[in-house]
Amino acid sequence: MDTDFDLVVVGAGTAGLLAAVAAHRLGERVLVVDADHLAGGSTAGSDGRIWLPANDLMTKLGVTDSVGEAAEYLEALLGPTTAASTAERRSAYVRTAGKLARWLTQSNVALSAMKGVPDHHSDLPGGKPQGRVLQAQPMDRRVLGDWARSLRPESGAETSRLGRLLPGRRNTENAGEALAGQLLHRATANGVEVWLDSPVVELLGEGCVAGVVVRTDGVDRPVTAGRVLLASGGFERNQSLREEYLPLPTEADWSVSGATNTGDLLNLAVAHGAATAALDDAWWAPVMLVDGTAYSLDGVRGKPHSLIVDSAGDRFFNEAAPANTAGRALYDRSRGVRAVPSFLIMDKVHRQHVALGPWAANTTPKAAIESGDIVRAGSLNDLATALGVDRAGLLGSVVRFNGFAGKGKDADFKRGESAWDTAAGEAGKRRNPSLGKVEKPPFFAVKVYPGDTGTKGGLLIDATARVLTADGTVLPGLYACGGAAASLFKNTSPAPGAALGAALVEAFLAATDQPDRRRAL
Repeated sequence: MDTDFDLVVVGAGTAGLLAAVAAHRLGERVLVVDADHLAGGSTAGSDGRIWLPANDLMTKLGVTDSVGEAAEYLEALLGPTTAASTAERRSAYVRTAGKLARWLTQSNVALSAMKGVPDHHSDLPGGKPQGRVLQAQPMDRRVLGDWARSLRPESGAETSRLGRLLPGRRNTENAGEALAGQLLHRATANGVEVWLDSPVVELLGEGCVAGVVVRTDGVDRPVTAGRVLLASGGFERNQSLREEYLPLPTEADWSVSGATNTGDLLNLAVAHGAATAALDDAWWAPVMLVDGTAYSLDGVRGKPHSLIVDSAGDRFFNEAAPANTAGRALYDRSRGVRAVPSFLIMDKVHRQHVALGPWAANTTPKAAIESGDIVRAGSLNDLATALGVDRAGLLGSVVRFNGFAGKGKDADFKRGESAWDTAAGEAGKRRNPSLGKVEKPPFFAVKVYPGDTGTKGGLLIDATARVLTADGTVLPGLYACGGAAASLFKNTSPAPGAALGAALVEAFLAATDQPDRRRAL
C-alpha cells in the first residue's frame, strides 16, 4: 500500500473528487480518503445545481454573461470585504467559474444550463434572471463497475439497511448523484487511489502540514504528502459545535445535508495553527420534520394558497424568498417573538397541487395527522387552537393576506414581484404567480424550522484555497474548500448552487496551484 503522495484529498465528495481528477491530470500522485463508506458527499443526495457565472453553456439559452458582470453582481450583493470574503477571493471565483465549466465539459462531464433559474437577487447590477446555474446530465451507474456500490445514492433511492444501493437500478436519480458519479468514475478509472471507511485522525508536520494519519482497516497509517486538501465538509451534524457557534435554538436534525459532516478536520487544522471565520453562519433553508427527518420547504412555501406565521399568528417575511434569506428571517424574528418554529399554513387547494415533504400532492396520510407532523383542521380558528398560535393574530393575517392575493400585490413583503419569486411560484398564473387566497377548508399546517444544507464557517483561505493562520500567513501544505473553508458568500447567497459552485472552484484552484504545470489542463 503506497503511503507517499503528492496530494492527499480528505473527502470523497464532488469537490474532493474534482480536485483529485485535476491534480492527477497534472501528473500528481493522488490519494482520496473519506471516513464514510460511501463517496459523493452531500452533493450526491442533492439537486446538484452549480452556480458558475460566465459559463459558455449559457449561450444555448440565449443568455450572455461576462466576468465583469459577475464581479459587479458580487460586489453589489456582498458589499464590504471581510477576512473570508476578500477582493482577491471574489475575483478568483468569477475568473475561474467559467473556466471550470469549460474544463468539466472538456473532461466529458455532461452539463447543461438550467432554464428559468434566476440569481437570487437578479435586480442588482450584474444579476441575471437565468443561465448561470448548471446541472450534470444523468449517467449510467454501470460504468462505475464495482464502484457503483460505493456511490451515495439519491436520498429517495432504494437502499439496503447498510446504505448501499440495492441491485437493479441503472441510472442516477438526480443531478447531484450524476455529478458525483461522473467524477468518481474519472478518478477511479484514471488511477486515483480512493480509500473509503478511512478517517483522518491526525495531520502531520511541525509548522506545516506534510501528510495525514489515516485509520484504515483498524490500523493508523501515516501518509506523507506534498499537499493536503481538506474537502471534508462543515460541522452541520455536530450538535456540540452547532450549539457553540450557530444561533440558538439549533438541532443537527434540522440539516438536510446528506453527508455525516462533524467538523473533526476543523479541530485538527485549528490545532495546527489554522485560523477560522464565519462559524456562526450556515446555508440556511426552512425545513419541516417528519419522523425526525428534515425536508426542505423550498418547493412549497412560494406556491399560492399558503403563508408562514410566527407564534403570534403574524406574517413577518416574504415566504417565497430565497432559502438563505428565509432561514435567516426565522432567527431574526425570534429576537422579538417566538418564531422557531414558525408555521406554514396551507388550504385545500395548496395540498391538492403541491408536494409536501415526503408526500405527493393531494395526499395527506392519516399517520402524519396522528403523529402531528401535519395538523389538519376544518377552520382557521380550530387550526390556531391546535397549533397554539394566537387566534386573532392568525385570522387577521389570513384576512389581510387574502386581500393582497385578490389584488395580486403583497403590500407588506412584495411576495411574487421578483424574478426569483416568479420562478418559485405557480407557472402560468397571470396576476401574481406566488399569491393565492388561503380560504378553502380543510386547512393544514406544519412547523417550520431554520434548517440548513450545510454550515458556512470554516478555515480561513486565500484566493488559491491555501489555509491561513491567525496572522494572515499561509500554513504551508494545507488547503481547504467547500464546507471545510469559511464561505466567500458572507450572510447571503447569490444563487441556487452557490455553495457547490464555490466548493468546486476552490477545489480546482487548490488542485491547480502549480503555475509551472497549469497549462497542461
